[in-house]
Amino acid sequence: MQKSLFVIVVLNMLFLTNQLIADDMGAFVEACLSSSNIDRPICECTAQKAKRELSPKGFDFVVATLRQDDRRTATLRTEMTIQEMTQAGTFMTRGPAQCTKGS
Repeated sequence: MQKSLFVIVVLNMLFLTNQLIADDMGAFVEACLSSSNIDRPICECTAQKAKRELSPKGFDFVVATLRQDDRRTATLRTEMTIQEMTQAGTFMTRGPAQCTKGS
């Protein structure tokens, strides 16, 4: 009984984690589409690159920047390292271009 309960809990956690990642990716894509003239496939590729290359806070920072959410970006700035800020701050200058080139 305890073993099957543990398995159910673990599977639910995996499902919720995957759902959160999907929600994050969707938020990125929607923010990308609404704040730029980048096409959906490039925004989707860029979201995937951001998820792989940036820290979670860096990813959130890029989404907040695309949404022009100054309050959220200000909060994240106080929580992020210099390296995270640099990577996130320059990501949109290279991420979409790399997706366009197929890298």
